[in-house]
Amino acid sequence: MPLALSWNGLVGWSVIRLVTRFANTKRVTEALLMGATAGYLHIGLAAGLVMSALETIQPGSFVPLELANISDTSVLANARIFSALNYYAFVCVTTVGFGDISPMLPLAQMVSVATSVAGPLYLAAVMGVLIGRYASSLDRQSQER
Repeated sequence: MPLALSWNGLVGWSVIRLVTRFANTKRVTEALLMGATAGYLHIGLAAGLVMSALETIQPGSFVPLELANISDTSVLANARIFSALNYYAFVCVTTVGFGDISPMLPLAQMVSVATSVAGPLYLAAVMGVLIGRYASSLDRQSQER
């Protein structure tokens, strides 16, 4: 769990730095768009790691997932569960909500809600900055003519 939390702290810090860099960049470039995509994927992967750690600590947090071997409750030892929770994390980030995996315990529900809020919030912030920069570059080009 400490590894998952420290990694999420790093991801949160890097996403904040990424949005700050977007705000300071004058032109929308390919590298900027790739950075925006990487930030969005970081959020999904971080959420998947937290959900996997949560399922390891509190089995039954998400259903219908069952650890294969009761003696080894590590999600990493059960790759199918790990991949299913990463899938679920990206379903939350995109706010699709297929309903095939459900959070059952209160902490799992809180993590799912936080993930579902972080995804659109990141998109709104990043798209706002990128569209603003693109529009200002169009204004500068029209003024130069």
